[in-house]
Amino acid sequence: MKKLKLIAVLVLFPLALNLFGVWELQRSTEDRLTYAGYQADLDEARPELQAIADKSGSRPVMVDVGDGEKMEVNEALARVAGLQDELDTLLPLTNVMVWLATGVITLGLLAALVGGLGLLALDWAGRRAMHSREQLLHSFTRVTRLLPFVLVGHVVVMGAAIAAIIAFEALNVWHAGRLSAGEMKFMFAAMVLVAGSLYSIWQMGTQLRVMLNMFQPTPMDVMGEAVTAEQAPLLWAYVNDLAQKLGALPPDHIVLGMAAGFYVTSGDISLAPANTTLTGRTLHVPLVYLGILDEAETTAVIGHELGHFAGADTEFSMRFVPIYHGIERSLVVIGQTLVDSEMLQRATLHPAFMLGVYFMESFDHAVMHWSRVRELEADAAGAQLAGNLAAASALVRISAIDPMLQDRLATHIAQATHITPEQSAVQDLPTTLLHEMAALPLTLPEEEMATQLPHPSDTHPSNGERVASLKVSIDDAVRTGTRPLDATQACATMDRYFAQPDVLRSRLTEDYLSHHVQQDAAIVETLRTHAGNVTGDVALHEGARLRGQILLGFSGLSALAGLGLLLAPLLFPGVAGHDPQPFFVGGGIALFITLCTLPFGLRFFRRAHKTALLLTPDHFVFANLKAPLPIRDIADFSLHVGNVLMLTVQLEDDAPLPDLNPRSFFSPDAVLNKKKRWLMLPLSQFCRDDKKLKIPELAELIGTYINAGAARHLLQQRFEQGGELKAG
Repeated sequence: MKKLKLIAVLVLFPLALNLFGVWELQRSTEDRLTYAGYQADLDEARPELQAIADKSGSRPVMVDVGDGEKMEVNEALARVAGLQDELDTLLPLTNVMVWLATGVITLGLLAALVGGLGLLALDWAGRRAMHSREQLLHSFTRVTRLLPFVLVGHVVVMGAAIAAIIAFEALNVWHAGRLSAGEMKFMFAAMVLVAGSLYSIWQMGTQLRVMLNMFQPTPMDVMGEAVTAEQAPLLWAYVNDLAQKLGALPPDHIVLGMAAGFYVTSGDISLAPANTTLTGRTLHVPLVYLGILDEAETTAVIGHELGHFAGADTEFSMRFVPIYHGIERSLVVIGQTLVDSEMLQRATLHPAFMLGVYFMESFDHAVMHWSRVRELEADAAGAQLAGNLAAASALVRISAIDPMLQDRLATHIAQATHITPEQSAVQDLPTTLLHEMAALPLTLPEEEMATQLPHPSDTHPSNGERVASLKVSIDDAVRTGTRPLDATQACATMDRYFAQPDVLRSRLTEDYLSHHVQQDAAIVETLRTHAGNVTGDVALHEGARLRGQILLGFSGLSALAGLGLLLAPLLFPGVAGHDPQPFFVGGGIALFITLCTLPFGLRFFRRAHKTALLLTPDHFVFANLKAPLPIRDIADFSLHVGNVLMLTVQLEDDAPLPDLNPRSFFSPDAVLNKKKRWLMLPLSQFCRDDKKLKIPELAELIGTYINAGAARHLLQQRFEQGGELKAG
């Protein structure tokens, strides 16, 4: 579907402009030939008329000017002069229109060609990337360099084509004789649009800058601390020794983190809370895992990561992976820019954003395929250093520990954001985590070790496939990887890598929890802002009383007309003559119209001021619902315009379906679609205080109440959670 949309935007729409230009060229060419014929006639008639005038002297002479019309020769000469003046304007104007039409044709074809070739090139490059990692890197890099200019060129060409079309149609209004006021206004408005289009192209500096930078990688945000060789002497010596044994490039930086796992990157890193940018090769090490894993497992895991900087994988890891993930982050930024942009900027950037997403999708299968291959190669590198069993058990142990670790981290974040005077903040989170997890049973769900065929979108092979490739039995890997955790031993193992481990743990704890506390405070402030956007209730009604009065008046007139036609043959026999049937048929039709319009007139009249929907800070109150609908049960809403204006409320999947009272023809009642979980309210219009709301106004009003209600619900949950934590 995305590809079809891209074809429509990048190829079919430019071709439509091209065909419009062909039509304009045909019209302008015909006009030019017509005016050229007029010019030839004038060139032939002027000398003849001048000769007659010279010959007649002061004596008036009548001449035939065509279509049986005769006039005095001097008057004919004046008319010829006037027509010549008109042609002196129309002929050059027609030439300009021919050039504009030709420009539309050329620009439309060029835009369609650029768009079509761009899509074909992306498909070809995506298929080519499956052949090898070198082909993937080469194709991807070339496309990232060329595609932004293709996008910019396409946008500029399309803008110029649309401006040329508008300019042509504005000039086409010009004709011989005096222009009317309406024609002058149309030309002025069209020229304003042309000027606006050209100005928007000229003003597209920010959009073009965004598109040109679309495929420039952005730094990855990382929460942690970069440690030096002085701070972590044993860790640095350990990592450098492993890199030397593998023949891999050593990292330029080692970053200690709390939540994320082991990974390496050669892309830029934006490190928080230090607000510094790291360039070069970075190894991220989760601190607590240095205690959870034994030395062999740690060697296998770090060896796995360093394996990405060894052999054939080095160039791929250093050049391609940072660019690929950086572009993914860039597209997220551009997507947010689209949401926050004005209409013109959205219209300009949307095709480029669509093509950027399609560009990434064209390479996705190749990227995921080679990612799975390189993971198996990296597993082999880690096993080369520590043995196959250690590599397999490390994989199992991390898979078993990670859900438990994330759950404990979430608990401590919640406690830090709901701190009370009776409760002190954790000062040493890594040590606390190790003791808490040591008290819990370590289990591994069976599905974690399932062996399955990789899906094209999978970035890693399944755990079962990875263990099998290491030639280790599943039972041995699980038995070793799920051994109990000894907290005292784990803490000592973790600390031995650092010069001042207690200071480091304390600082990491403070940085980690402070970051989440600040983030939580910002979220709370945003929620309070949304919750404060509404303070009272708003009643919405149909407000179609005038429409009802008109229908009732029409019904009354049709009833009187029907009765009159039916009674006329009886009261006035002479009027009906010998055949009263037409009167009876006409009267019957009029009464039938009355029967059809009268109920709807009464309906509009009676329900005009009845509240159809009451918006409150916490509920939506529909007229025929037995209980108010909590806003927390609303997932989304939409407005559809047809014979009526339909408000559709999408209910959350886990929300109970509301109970409805029987519907009444004379009440503005909602309809429930149980299968789709839609609550639909159809009205001819929505009014507030007898004032009709435009669709954007209505959408903004309902959206504000939904956002406010959701914010209030989330704040209430936070308050209750804080109370539970305090009680605990």
